[in-house]
Amino acid sequence: MKKLFSATAIALALSAGAALAADLPAVKAPLPPPLPPPPLWTGFYVGLNAGYSWGSTNNVEVGTANLYDTFGNNGLLPFVIDPGAGAAALAASGNVNAQRNGFIGGGQVGYNYQFGNSFLVGLEADLQGTGIRSENSFTGGTSWNAFNVAAGPFGLSFDRSAAGTTTVTTRTDWLGTVRGRLGYIWGPSFLIYATGGLAYGGVQATTNQSLLLNNTLSASVLGAQVAALSVPYASIGGIGRYNESRIGWTVGGGIEWLFAPNLSFKAEYLYYDLGEVRYLNGPLAAVGPQLTVLGFTSPALTSINQGITRVKFDGHIARVGINYHFISAPPVPVVARY
Repeated sequence: MKKLFSATAIALALSAGAALAADLPAVKAPLPPPLPPPPLWTGFYVGLNAGYSWGSTNNVEVGTANLYDTFGNNGLLPFVIDPGAGAAALAASGNVNAQRNGFIGGGQVGYNYQFGNSFLVGLEADLQGTGIRSENSFTGGTSWNAFNVAAGPFGLSFDRSAAGTTTVTTRTDWLGTVRGRLGYIWGPSFLIYATGGLAYGGVQATTNQSLLLNNTLSASVLGAQVAALSVPYASIGGIGRYNESRIGWTVGGGIEWLFAPNLSFKAEYLYYDLGEVRYLNGPLAAVGPQLTVLGFTSPALTSINQGITRVKFDGHIARVGINYHFISAPPVPVVARY
């Protein structure tokens, strides 16, 4: 009887324990910590860009020196010494305000490496065709008295004048850069970056000069002019040309928005400097007739001058672009639940 009672008590205790355990809440294993976001920016990319460029150093300097003048100290008329003969070159010397500007567009290719979730380093190369152009002119003039001779009431005067026009045309036909990039990722879809490196491009410049001289021999009596002989010169223009590829440097910055898994939009500013160019202009000559004075016949009246042009090719670029990124986010791991 006692054994039957003990077995019954044990069975009831086990049943009550099972029912109580069924009422307790289930305990689940803790979830693993969340994974860091994938490196959205790491990988190669290609894209297109378009924008506008304007010059930074727009001043073009043209200097001209006199090489020979019939009436000068280096001339062939020993009885005339004209200290102002070289001043004719001043008429062809001056500065041109060359407002270089134009549209620019091309493509780029690069590689980004994202590290620390918020930082990026990269390398980008681009090449653009450009419409950067300028053309402007200046006109100069000088006049001086070569000599005056007076004998009592009679006088003889020799006056000279010069007028010159110079036109300078500059252009940049193509422009490229190879730049490093260092950026901060915010968002994580926005990139703010600084950039700088090598710049290279094809540039051209042309200088056209003309020079007009006029000699006037006049006679006077009691200070009043009674006769005048004007001897104009014909101009032989001087032309100088430069056409080369140049290497320089560039620096700038921009922002980029990764608006789709593989597409981004960027806005960028760059300053570039391809250095200063100096080139000689062709000889600039003014040629007049021969003169016979006191039985001496001069050579053809001539003034020969040499010009040099100085141009600096630098400027600013503001552009936008779109890039396609060859990247894909890693698959999200599946966590089994039990």
